[in-house]
Order: sequence, then structure tokens, then C-alpha cells
Amino acid sequence: MTSSTSSPFAFRSNEKIDQGFIRILDLLAIETQRPRKTLPAAIHETRVLIKRFRALLWFAKPALPPLGLAQAKSRLQEASHLLTASRDLAVMRFTLKKLSEKTPNSGDRKILAAISKNLGQQQALDKKSGQSLQRTIAILLQTIREIKQQAKASSKWPSPSKRLIKAFHAMKKVEKKALCNKKAVQFHEWRKKTKRLLYQLELTQLVSSKRIVRTIKRVDKLQKKLGDYHDNVVAQDCLRKNPPDKTSRFAVKLSVKLLEKRNRHLRKKVQKMAKRIHLK
Repeated sequence: MTSSTSSPFAFRSNEKIDQGFIRILDLLAIETQRPRKTLPAAIHETRVLIKRFRALLWFAKPALPPLGLAQAKSRLQEASHLLTASRDLAVMRFTLKKLSEKTPNSGDRKILAAISKNLGQQQALDKKSGQSLQRTIAILLQTIREIKQQAKASSKWPSPSKRLIKAFHAMKKVEKKALCNKKAVQFHEWRKKTKRLLYQLELTQLVSSKRIVRTIKRVDKLQKKLGDYHDNVVAQDCLRKNPPDKTSRFAVKLSVKLLEKRNRHLRKKVQKMAKRIHLK
């Protein structure tokens, strides 16, 4: 069926689809419960696992009952929202810190660094993050158990190649819209569809070749750049609506302006990267 890949979240050669799906579900459950060194790391890794789970559910859509699939998606959305506040705070701090390292003006660097430091102090005071994480993990594990039971009862499993092609075309469709209107919401959708394509490539890798490995690397780089763009947009919105304590209006305005300049650069970058991605 598929060739072996370096990703543990991939079907194995000579493995039936249903068996591989259940094995990967079990791996998701194990990874969800694995201890992390820090709370921010745990939140980040849990969010990644939620995205992997969503991509796995999308692949198995033809095999799963519509009601069960809808319930699983709703629960994963709830789980993801529980971590949104902590995630946005971490994104703001990391984005501003990274931007300060790339800003040539020393005065601007100091302002960005000061805001990042203030955000770090706020993050340390967020006592609800740990509780939200535990609730998220509980929802994730429960959903995995329920989907596993539904998968065992199914006999209508999809073709890996057809699902991969569908994911590719869905990504290209949203890509076209994003590059035409340049709206942040469309770039966000493009990022999500590109991430899903990446996970489908890893899951359903049909041949072990330099070409497919190159495609995976290019899709991964594209989704990371689109992720940087989304992080910038999140940071901009958060700074406008809820600026950190001890931050002047001038500092907020400057930061938003620098983030927008970075966004223009990223839009040009991802447009060039997208042209290099093909399945054949």
C-alpha cells in the first residue's frame, strides 16, 4: 500500500488502512499523555497533536459516520479554544522577540524587547493555563477512544492517493483566493489547508523517492512561513485590542507598523514558494 517513512504518523508498507488508522490513533493517545519539560512546551505540543488528529479525521471522513465525525470535530474545536489565550500570549512574545532581532534600528529593538519582556511577566501569572491544558488532554483522549471504536466498525476506507490529491487541490484553491485578495483570513485558511496537505503527505506517502521527499520539505517550509504570517496578524490584533501593561501608545503603534512591514515581505515570500509545489 505505502512505503515506510520517517514519520511515526504514517501508514506502513503492507499495512491495511484500518489497522494503520487505529495504530496511529493509539500513538496520538500516547503522545498526548507524554510529560513535557515546561507548560508552554506542553501547550504547543498538544496543539500540534490536535492538528494531526484533525488531519487524520479528514483522511478517514469516508469511513466514519457523519454524526460521530461532527461530534469529534466539535470537541477538537473546544479543546483548541481552551488553549487559545495561552497560545496567543506566547505567539505575541515570540513574534516580537524575533522581530526585534531582525530590526536594524536600535531604538525600535529596545521597544520591541521591552514589550516582549512585559508579555513574559504576564505569561508567568497565567494560572489557568495548566487547568486548560488538563481539560484539553481529557477531551482529546476521550475523542480518540470514541473514534477508535467507530473505526473498528467501518469497512469503507478511502484510497490514500485520492485523499492526497483532494487535499492538494483544496490547498491550491484557497491559495488562489489568498493571493488574489490578500486578506489575512484567507491566508489563515491557506495555512490550515497547507498544514493538512503536509500531514496527508506524511500519512499517505506512496513512493519513497527524492521527489516526494522534496515535495514534503517544500510544503513544510510553506506552512511555516504562512504560520509566521498568521502569528504576525495575531500579534497585531492582540496589541491593538489588549496592549500589555506598561506599554505606551507609541510603542504599540510602532510594533504594529513593523509587523505590517514584515507581513508584506512574507506575502511576497510565500507566493514564490507556492509556485514550486507540485504533486507530479
